[in-house]
Amino acid sequence: MAIKIYMTNMKGGTGVTTCCIGLGLALARAGERTLILDGDRHAANALCMCGCGNMQIYTLADYEKGACRAKQTLIPHGSAANLSLSSSLGLADDKCAEAAVEELDGLFDYILLDNIAMKKCNSAIIVTEPHLPSVKSSDACKAYLSDSGIKNVSLFVNKLNGGQIINGDVMTAQEIAALLRLTLKAVIPEDLSLPLGRWKKSTVKAFRAAAETVSGKRETVCNVLKPYFGFNGFIKRKVRERL
Repeated sequence: MAIKIYMTNMKGGTGVTTCCIGLGLALARAGERTLILDGDRHAANALCMCGCGNMQIYTLADYEKGACRAKQTLIPHGSAANLSLSSSLGLADDKCAEAAVEELDGLFDYILLDNIAMKKCNSAIIVTEPHLPSVKSSDACKAYLSDSGIKNVSLFVNKLNGGQIINGDVMTAQEIAALLRLTLKAVIPEDLSLPLGRWKKSTVKAFRAAAETVSGKRETVCNVLKPYFGFNGFIKRKVRERL
C-alpha cells in the first residue's frame, strides 16, 4: 500500500509542483517506486517540468470516460527508472482521480498528489515561501486540511535565500515552522535557474535530504546560511539584493 502525500498551498507560486517533482525524483533515485499525479487540468505543468510534456497517450480524463484503465495513464520518466507521472488534463470530476489512486495504490511505494485527490491521502505537505503572504496562506491551508480530516501535516520551506535571512528580510525555516506549528520536513534554497529548466547541485542535494526525511531514513534539512558567510558570502548577498 502506497504512502499518499497531498502537496499543496492555497497561494499560487509557492512552488508546490516544483517540490512535488524534486521530492519525487529524489525518492525514485533512492529506490522508491514513486508516482506524481499532476493536478494541473489545463496545462499539465508537472509533465512539462519533468520533460514529459505531450508524452501522454491517455490522461485521467480518458479514464473518467472509461476509455482506459488507470494504469494506462502512467508515463515513465526518462531518466528516473522508478518514477512515473499521470496527467489530469481535461479531468472534470475529482472523484475519478480518487478512484485512479485506489486502482494504482499497490503499484507504488509513494504517490505524490499535486493539489488533487486530497481525500485519498494519509498525510499532507504544505509548501511555503518565506514571505508573509505565503506564510499567512499556509496557516489558512493548515486549518483547511485539519477540517478536511488530514491531521498529519508537515512543511516544506521553498525559495529560501540565506542572504535574506542574514540581512533580516525573512525568517529562518525553523522560525516559520514554529510560527505555523508544523513539523519542518525540508528547506529548499532559492534557485533562480529553475525557470530555465536547470537544477543547481544545491537544489538536488536539498531534495535528496527531503526524501530522506520524508521516508524516515534520516532527519536532515539543507543549510542555506553557510554559502552566505565570509567575504564570498558578502558578495553573494550584495549581488542578490540587486536582482
